[in-house]
Amino acid sequence: MTHRAYSALLLATALLASNAIAQMPAGYNADESAIQPYTLLDPLTFSNGRPVRTPADWPRRRAELLHLFEQNVYGHTPAAANHIPLRVHIDETDTQALNGKAIRKQITIYFSSRLEAGPKEHLLLYLPTHHHGPTPVILGLNFFGNQTVLADPGIRLNPTWTRPPKSTEPAHLVTPDEKSRGLQTQQWQVEKVLASGYGFATIYCGDIDPDFTNSIQLGVRPLFYPAGQTAPAPDDWGALGTWAWGLSRALDYLQTDKQVDAKRVAITGHSRLGKAANWAAAQDPRFAIVLSTESGKAGQSIYRRRYGEDIAHLQHSFPHWFCENYAKWVGHETEIPVDGNLLLALIAPRPLYVASAQDDLWSDPHAEFLSAVDVSRVYTFLGHQGLTTTTLPQPDQAVDSPIQHDVAYHIRTGKHDVTAYDWGQYLHFLDQRWGRQ
Repeated sequence: MTHRAYSALLLATALLASNAIAQMPAGYNADESAIQPYTLLDPLTFSNGRPVRTPADWPRRRAELLHLFEQNVYGHTPAAANHIPLRVHIDETDTQALNGKAIRKQITIYFSSRLEAGPKEHLLLYLPTHHHGPTPVILGLNFFGNQTVLADPGIRLNPTWTRPPKSTEPAHLVTPDEKSRGLQTQQWQVEKVLASGYGFATIYCGDIDPDFTNSIQLGVRPLFYPAGQTAPAPDDWGALGTWAWGLSRALDYLQTDKQVDAKRVAITGHSRLGKAANWAAAQDPRFAIVLSTESGKAGQSIYRRRYGEDIAHLQHSFPHWFCENYAKWVGHETEIPVDGNLLLALIAPRPLYVASAQDDLWSDPHAEFLSAVDVSRVYTFLGHQGLTTTTLPQPDQAVDSPIQHDVAYHIRTGKHDVTAYDWGQYLHFLDQRWGRQ
């Protein structure tokens, strides 16, 4: 699929307002006309050039793609990490949370036999009291602690990581301030989710791995080093890989909770945590639906367009997100053997919603749409229906009445964020895919 094949989509540049372009850091491309011709990698062609001829061939191609991402971007998840026993403690169950609207559960999931002395994650789970029977759940990682998703005084103030700006020292733990409660209510829309009949679950990403360079020893990675290892190998997992793994461990618990419909767990994430959600779903087929918000480069966007953020910036600013092998692709966006469309292909044929923001040029919303368009070929190949348009929609207008299809997309007005509009579209998508309307 060539750049020229999408030439009609260049008309979408009218959507890219001048004030948004001004937000782009100096030295990065924000000009559609400056993009050189390129060819997208084909998810339906094996690395040896042979086509994927039938759906029966897809598992082999899928395994090949997983390996390419493991080797070049996220690193390998240690085999031992996927076989740890489920160790949990139910810290709280409140059947009258949020003035009787929800059941609130707070669960500690331990990653080590040392329990409290070892790494662990704190899962916050809300279930609507008005829903009868096992409840579908939306699961996602948060950036700053569980208490930020809702101004609920019952949410525990579990420690979060901090480090002075521009410091190279390892991070350290602090107890969050009471004032941090509900700071990201807008981004999570928990009460709207519950009112729609869905459960909501979240984990602070730092419980799994701190989001800081030089802090590898503080997360889960050393837990799985072979005897004698003290530093990561070139293809060992980075923070994105550990965060994805932590989401699967939360799903391990949800499968044991009889109030949860564990076959209908949707996974979501924004920005870097959208990358982690995509990678979690790529590796773990138990996640039923993916709702990916502005995951950008190393997520649902396309390196090969050379627009917005590039590998050099990602590697310089966030080397801890990736395996060490990722560094060799700095300046070689057209040569890296993976891309956003291939990452989304690893989710097929499960329902997928890709969302962008008009002013988020750093993530390249046009490229995020191209990924959704291209992966639709995989859905069709596997007997499902993807997008039926190659025309970037107007802002705040979902594509194709997307609830009718297995791939959905929208671009909304505004910046790099998650808004009530995004959640409204996601909940409508879930209603239709799960037959709730």
